[in-house]
Amino acid sequence: MLYNKILLNAMALSQNKNGLHWFRKGLRLTDNPALMAALELNPKNLYPVYCMDGDSYSLRHCTAIRANFLVECLHDLDKQLKERGSRLFVVSGDPVEILPQLWEEWSIDFMTYDEDETGERYATERDVNVLKLAIEDSKRLHIISKPSETLHPLISYVEKSGKKGVPTSMRSFEILFRGLGPVSKPLEAPKSLPSYSSNVQDDQYRVPSKATDLPWPRNTPRDQVTPLWGLDDCKELSPIVRGGETHGLKQLTKNIVAKPKYVASFSKPQTSPTALSPSTTVLSPYLSSGC
Repeated sequence: MLYNKILLNAMALSQNKNGLHWFRKGLRLTDNPALMAALELNPKNLYPVYCMDGDSYSLRHCTAIRANFLVECLHDLDKQLKERGSRLFVVSGDPVEILPQLWEEWSIDFMTYDEDETGERYATERDVNVLKLAIEDSKRLHIISKPSETLHPLISYVEKSGKKGVPTSMRSFEILFRGLGPVSKPLEAPKSLPSYSSNVQDDQYRVPSKATDLPWPRNTPRDQVTPLWGLDDCKELSPIVRGGETHGLKQLTKNIVAKPKYVASFSKPQTSPTALSPSTTVLSPYLSSGC
């Protein structure tokens, strides 16, 4: 693991506890181990939260079309949560500062989230600082993180490699992969979700309505932000795909599930840089947001 975590005995928590699920990269309900871990604790209230941080890798250097994709992802996630009796709570700012405020405001007893395996500096420092605050919290907040970005947790590959080191060829990687055992079957999306406190008003913590609602990088002068875009750049956008798990699953079904022969005999597509239509599965935008 990238950092030490507080181990949680689920039996120690009663049904009167309040939980917070922190959506980060895994903007989906299907096959979300961290979310399912929160539900297994059967909390009285569960708050699904997304923190818009301008310093995050998903926003710091994004384009207008990528920002619009993220907004669509959040709207789709919020819609799915509402269909299950909950909603998405969106806050803006540094998670290290914002999350402790929410812990106190909502009397949170435990928090779950999708473990970041990128090793990216921003994410690593953020998670270390959040964990430190959780340990220092007067209630000693319980933290549960679950890896789900790859078929097997990345640490499994490293540990299995041993003294030989990680593979340097596709062949050696295939041998290592087979040695890790069967891949876990995907988890179904929950049918329902716990509600949240009636003290929270519907107009609080709203999902951003447009790309320009997303925050700028913190403590960075405007002339140093790249690429620089504004309201005019967001007009008449024509993205190839739309954001959100709902659209991602349709794309997966259309280009993968419905083509078993293509999957079984897959080879790198002979793409053309001048093509006007995509010649691949067009799943990378969804993978980047975990939806």
